[in-house]
Amino acid sequence: MFDYLYAMALSWPAAAVSLLLALVVGGLLWVTHNALTHFDDREVLFEQGSVAYLVQRVALVLAFGIAALPTITRGDGDHPWNTLPLQAAQLAWVFVALLGARYLVDAVLLRERNTEELLAGNTALGVLEAGFYLGFGFVLNGSLTGSAETFGLSLASTVVFGLLGLAVVVGVFWLHEAVTPWSVRQLVRDRSLTAAFEAGGLLTAVGIVVREGVAGDFTGWTDGLVAFAATTLFAVVMLYLFRWVTNRLILRSWTLRQIQEQQRTTASAFSAVLLVVVAISVAAVVRTQL
Repeated sequence: MFDYLYAMALSWPAAAVSLLLALVVGGLLWVTHNALTHFDDREVLFEQGSVAYLVQRVALVLAFGIAALPTITRGDGDHPWNTLPLQAAQLAWVFVALLGARYLVDAVLLRERNTEELLAGNTALGVLEAGFYLGFGFVLNGSLTGSAETFGLSLASTVVFGLLGLAVVVGVFWLHEAVTPWSVRQLVRDRSLTAAFEAGGLLTAVGIVVREGVAGDFTGWTDGLVAFAATTLFAVVMLYLFRWVTNRLILRSWTLRQIQEQQRTTASAFSAVLLVVVAISVAAVVRTQL
């Protein structure tokens, strides 16, 4: 009993500093994001009550929490104080990546019209952006999971595989846009929550499965890139396959095309949640095969 209490007394100060560091960086991300907008975020969120903007900002907070989780969870063999510099570097990566994601999402979706649409109450756009941020959060989480022989290799592999994972999420969005008989971007511009739920759920789900291709110990660039490509391809294919199966079993007569054409918002929202559940299951299976 006393040994346990003594061990806790030794570890808690470092753990508290680690948690405080994560909270400080998260707060800095929020403040920096506010400074980059041309309006008062607090007024828009808490006085005007913009639901569209709230969805986007809440997703950004969740994405940071998901991405930062590996930085505050260390193994038993890690010295609690010695890991703080590494945590600071990892949190800096999360900060830069999520801040850059703001511009990436704008470029992929409505470009300079994104913020204006959110302020005008386009909740569908907020939902779709939320899907991007959550998907990015899971990818960044994976990029910080694992170890390398040196600090330099750890940092380099984190950034490279993190960027590759983000590229896959964006690529799947463009692929989805190309293969569907409707334009997700146009429907979202027209404030279709049905299209936003479908695409947002897909992006979150893709981030969950791509995380498994990004995560893991770094053993070399060739091995790492091959493993990333194979794992990501397998996971995304499995995701689409089981998406079709579960939709047929649960939604039955409702196809994705019918849901979009008839603007069945509740069916689209349920399908999005179902896809995320499937993604969690597929990711768990992929993890056991690595």
